[in-house]
Amino acid sequence: MGDRHAVQQSLNGLLSKLDDADPDMRYMSLNDLYGVLNNPNSVYLAHDQFSATKLAEGLLKALDDQHGDVQNQALKCLGPLVVRLPLESLRMLLDKLTILTTSQTIDTSVPNTALRVIVTALPRPQSTQAPSSEATTAYSAVSQVLIPRLIGPMPSPSRRRGSVTKGMLGKDPTKGFSSDAIDVVIQVASCFGTLLSEEELTALEKAVMSIIDNDTAGTVVTKRALAAISALVLHFSDSQFATLVSELVERFNSPQLSTVHRRHLVAAVGSLARTVPAKFGPHLPILAPFIFSAVGEEGLEVWPYHILLHPHLTCAVAEPIW
Repeated sequence: MGDRHAVQQSLNGLLSKLDDADPDMRYMSLNDLYGVLNNPNSVYLAHDQFSATKLAEGLLKALDDQHGDVQNQALKCLGPLVVRLPLESLRMLLDKLTILTTSQTIDTSVPNTALRVIVTALPRPQSTQAPSSEATTAYSAVSQVLIPRLIGPMPSPSRRRGSVTKGMLGKDPTKGFSSDAIDVVIQVASCFGTLLSEEELTALEKAVMSIIDNDTAGTVVTKRALAAISALVLHFSDSQFATLVSELVERFNSPQLSTVHRRHLVAAVGSLARTVPAKFGPHLPILAPFIFSAVGEEGLEVWPYHILLHPHLTCAVAEPIW
């Protein structure tokens, strides 16, 4: 009990210093906070929602600090903190970070990075074991808060009639698509893919494919979107994968298909072939003609792709050369 009281006093003292005018003092406080959070005596936070929420709010404020070193140290503290948070405090932290990712006044790469740090630090399922209760609890927070905000749109927290909060993967009128948000999807799929429901996988895939479908998406964003599709399809059932292939065929057959869109689709097919060759193989006769047709029409020299012989399928697939 004495150890817990000492830790609690230490945490309260360090939190008060986060408002210090001296950035060095704020940095040093966060450095000490990191050490305290890694102390086994701080496990009491899991049963002290008030203290845990107060800590989370303190780190949220530090993430908006004007000094990069302070921001980075706050990000570092998130890892040991989130494994101590009660479920409600974790939901609150995720919710506030997702709202910050749509801000027009701050560097949104910071809250997106914070989300990746949190997802990485949370207990995750192990492929050879049944998911632990800790992993299931962590997934519930990700499922209830983060995934809906990635997909969007959804009713605004302000609850004004007709007000909606834009999804993190949507196109911002001034900033375009966010590659940072796509990286959050990749991290969610990598850490919790085995627990994602079929509906969540499909919704995330459709949100990411809307970026690949957009001719205005830049090269960096498109490459990250292709990586996200690869991370998601690893957890697709055969029927889900067949549906995705059917949707790709519809896109290839669209009379409005632009050259840029076709290039993105060819790259998507190549990503699927490399990521899940066993699932891709049965669909090769359907998709291969679109690839060869695309290359044949324009010539190899004008397409940013080359044809590779896939070792697992003994077939040709397209790989982008960006």
